[in-house]
Amino acid sequence: MNKSKIKTTNSLRFKIGLFYSLLAFLNIIFFTVMIFENQSDLLLKNFQFQSENLANTILTDIQSIGLSRERDEGFEVFRKTLKLYEISKFSIFDSEGQIIHLEPEVEKNGDPIEESVLKKTKEVSSDKEGNLFKARYSLELNESDFTVNFLLPIRLSDGKEVFLYTHFNISSIQDRLKQLYIQVGYAVIWGVLFHIIFAILVYRAIFKRVGDLEIASKDMATGNLESRVNWKFKSEDELDSLGKSFNQMAEEIQNKVTTITRLNQEINQELQIGKEVQELFLPSVKKFKKFNIGKLYRPMREVSGDLYQYFQVPEQNFYGFFLADASGHGVSAALVTVVMAMSLQAIMKESPSPIHAINSLGEVIANRLQASFFATGVFVVFDEPGVVKFVNAGHNAPFIIRPSTKEVRFIDSSGPPLGMGDDIQYSLDSFPVEPGDKIILYTDGVVETPIKEGGLFGLERFTEIVLENIHLTNAEIVEKAMTLLEEKHEEYKDDVTMLVLDVPE
Repeated sequence: MNKSKIKTTNSLRFKIGLFYSLLAFLNIIFFTVMIFENQSDLLLKNFQFQSENLANTILTDIQSIGLSRERDEGFEVFRKTLKLYEISKFSIFDSEGQIIHLEPEVEKNGDPIEESVLKKTKEVSSDKEGNLFKARYSLELNESDFTVNFLLPIRLSDGKEVFLYTHFNISSIQDRLKQLYIQVGYAVIWGVLFHIIFAILVYRAIFKRVGDLEIASKDMATGNLESRVNWKFKSEDELDSLGKSFNQMAEEIQNKVTTITRLNQEINQELQIGKEVQELFLPSVKKFKKFNIGKLYRPMREVSGDLYQYFQVPEQNFYGFFLADASGHGVSAALVTVVMAMSLQAIMKESPSPIHAINSLGEVIANRLQASFFATGVFVVFDEPGVVKFVNAGHNAPFIIRPSTKEVRFIDSSGPPLGMGDDIQYSLDSFPVEPGDKIILYTDGVVETPIKEGGLFGLERFTEIVLENIHLTNAEIVEKAMTLLEEKHEEYKDDVTMLVLDVPE
């Protein structure tokens, strides 16, 4: 069964319509049967009464007629008397079954009198003993077609007892039966029409308006906030009240959404400006080409809580690379990165010392932001050949890869995140390197992104993708890592930043 059939079957309109149709059908049948049974009982009683009355009347009328064995004037009077009661077919026979008269006239030795009829003559014959208790005539009523088998003893003019037997119907009863069928038919037609008219009224009064409400609701659910119910609110009933309430609600929702959309556009415009301002603090790679920097900077929203900075002091042969991740997301984190960028640039102008820079930056964040925010950060310094120096303030462990041996070395944290206190002192750790070694910096948005098969992207997976593509340029390595992250991620919950540097000659 497809969805449309299931939906139709589960429809309240369908259920009520089915129940109403069944109830109407049973109701029509019940009342039709009741009417027919009552009228049938009356017809049967009337049939019995009229049959008895007719038999007595015939008995009275033909007693004075002198009927002989010949078809003479007496027979004609007898025939015409019966015809008055719509009896045109009869037979007169004796107790042995010998036919004396037959109407309409045919050969008397034609069809014999049935044995069952001859037996009944004994019940009505006045020539037998015990005639005091015998019936004056025999009436056999056929209630299925309202016909009568009538057996009556009569005497001929010569005193011989014979029997009149006739089969007739009572036309008035049959006419009444036909009228009963017609009336029952009218009753059924009226019942059907009544229920159809009632169903149409119910549909127009209830289900049509409920259907309009359903259509308008679904239309709104698809995003058409201008959808309204538009029937004529003349009834002033509960559905009219519901329709008006729906229109008022829809109007209010449209107004709210319009306002929210306008405010959202304004916020997006402001965030776009914020993004442009934030990008002004990001450095250019023109002065750092010998490091072959591979960079990926992907804010989760328009603005980012990640920050990277490059520093150069040519006279001291000093090159510094700083990567930080402020707590939180969006505007609040972006404002922290702007404070960090401005503060760090000012600090580095005073003294190009990574330890001094990290310690001072931690104090600035702790004092200015009053422990409401914090940030992790790592400072990488090249200031003497064959050595790279790290200050890691609670940041994800950067790592060094030697392409020739694919040896990987992770750099642990040398202190807590920045902003956790204003009296924290960080240490500077030195590591030997060779030209061509690669230094990989990243934020937790890379390794802590949930993936589709469950779990996180993870540092191990990130390290493997870098090792697999170590022969490529740093920009290509970053691109391969991001492609895999895009393929496997379920959703991004943080900003993503990667930096890959070569140790220069």
